[in-house]
Amino acid sequence: MGVRGLLFFIVMASVQSLSITPAVHAQDARAEGRDGASDYDQSLNGLVTQSIVRDLASVRSECMTASPVYRLDCIRQGLELTSRRIPYHGDYGPMREALRSGAGSVAPIINAHADGDQDRLEVKPGANPRFKTRRYYAATKADSHDGTRADAFKALDATQSRLLELGKRSPDWNKAYTTVAIAVASLADVLRR
Repeated sequence: MGVRGLLFFIVMASVQSLSITPAVHAQDARAEGRDGASDYDQSLNGLVTQSIVRDLASVRSECMTASPVYRLDCIRQGLELTSRRIPYHGDYGPMREALRSGAGSVAPIINAHADGDQDRLEVKPGANPRFKTRRYYAATKADSHDGTRADAFKALDATQSRLLELGKRSPDWNKAYTTVAIAVASLADVLRR
């Protein structure tokens, strides 16, 4: 075996040992009694929390530009899109589920008051700098606007209350979850105008 063969053997052995090492370290870290937490858990931090708040503010701005009959579906889709960007695991998991549940509780209101005579509103890709996908908003009946709004306020209040309840776990959770709950409350202002 020449020098090239020996170097090839050393490089391959090094690559294999590197690809095995992180898994071994991750298993060792989980085995050290961390109460079931994994290395993929996301702890609360200001950058992620502010990113969520900016996502909700972007949704609010986008929904304010839409006609009032499309705003509720805009809010629903905004909550759903924001929840998808939140980490699954760790301290943000319950927040993600609360926002997803909030979007799910708004959907039946839209279905109950849908206006089939109006076309869906198309939002072009890039209209919202934080969510660059094409979306379509369903209209709600203008004559049932007050009832629709009342039901939507209840759903958004329930989402906000859920976030505040979750925030009672610790001071850090309280700060992050209250900040996001305030951003969710600002979505209700869209329906008031």
